[in-house]
Amino acid sequence: MAINITTITQLISDFRALSQKDSISPESLGVLLQRLADLINSAASDEEYKAIYDAFQNFVANIAAVPNALYKLEQGSADRNDVLMNITTSHLINGITMTLKDAVFIRQATTERAGAMRAQQVSDLNSTRTGLASLQKSHTELASKVSTLETTVSTNGELLNRVDEVANYCSEGIADLTENLQVTNDDLAATQKSVQDNSSTITSIKAKTDCPRIAVDIIDGKLHVYNASYYTKNGYYPFIFRFTSKRNRCTLENYPDRKRGAKNKGWHVIGGLPNDVKFDSSGFVMFRTSPLEDWHHLGNNLISHSYEAKYVVGAKGTDEKMYVPWGKKKVRVTSNHGTYLMRRFRFAIGFAKSFNNVFATITPAHLVSNLAEFSVIFDPCTKEFHLGK
Repeated sequence: MAINITTITQLISDFRALSQKDSISPESLGVLLQRLADLINSAASDEEYKAIYDAFQNFVANIAAVPNALYKLEQGSADRNDVLMNITTSHLINGITMTLKDAVFIRQATTERAGAMRAQQVSDLNSTRTGLASLQKSHTELASKVSTLETTVSTNGELLNRVDEVANYCSEGIADLTENLQVTNDDLAATQKSVQDNSSTITSIKAKTDCPRIAVDIIDGKLHVYNASYYTKNGYYPFIFRFTSKRNRCTLENYPDRKRGAKNKGWHVIGGLPNDVKFDSSGFVMFRTSPLEDWHHLGNNLISHSYEAKYVVGAKGTDEKMYVPWGKKKVRVTSNHGTYLMRRFRFAIGFAKSFNNVFATITPAHLVSNLAEFSVIFDPCTKEFHLGK
């Protein structure tokens, strides 16, 4: 087999360089020959070379069977369901590289199968990890508080046992005190009756003192009563009074020798029926449109109401002969010369329970509210009655 003579050629060149004048000696020649002998001795034999050559040929044959090797793997495209990979290979013999795009796909990870995770899934996983850490911390704190609470409950149990002991002791003391302070049944009944009487009196006084005061105002020509809803909701009715001098009709049983009673000047109710006056939803007063002499009985006709002041005055006559019945008097709205005069008539409103006006009449003493006074004014310019204060 051929021997690599590159080293031998270099040694011969070195020897020739020594063959100049006075440079050759047995020693230098011996060194050169020894080096040649060592090189030849180290050269492989034909058998060794053949074994190496055969192994190399087998290696090349094996590479030729699978010439391409995976050189690089990187992420390619991606869609809703898969993550695609680009594959780069290299030829092991000639070194040529080739890239196959989106050649491998990996299914996205779900709860039913393993796969690639997307950024949102990783973010959710990190959030879950953070939440779990917070939950573990809260659980540790809660366990600590439960332990403290158990200690507190145990302490409270001991205190409760002590309280029971004190309660038993107090019960025995109260039993002894009850025996010492026991009163007779008659005294107890009398005491209870006195308490009930006082309670009834206090309730009656409280009911009267808790009633709000009423007040009137004229709004857009209509009479408005403040706090009226309190009385209407509690079953009270409004009644109109006028300040007049009056002599009530007497009954034969009380005064058989005369028809009229004593003269009484003050506030007298008009009619005295609960339907003579009513309120609208806004708290404005509406007067019965029937003549005043009909306000004391229901009648068979349908009763109507109006906001106008003329219905509560009950004026009679027309023009210069118009007058207002005012108790024992007839108040004219014109002078002797026929000119119209301004007239003011005093009225008031209050709340009370309904009475049977056949046998009794309502007076200010029966009212549960105060009397709120207002006026009805005759205007000589318009020749009409108006509400005022």
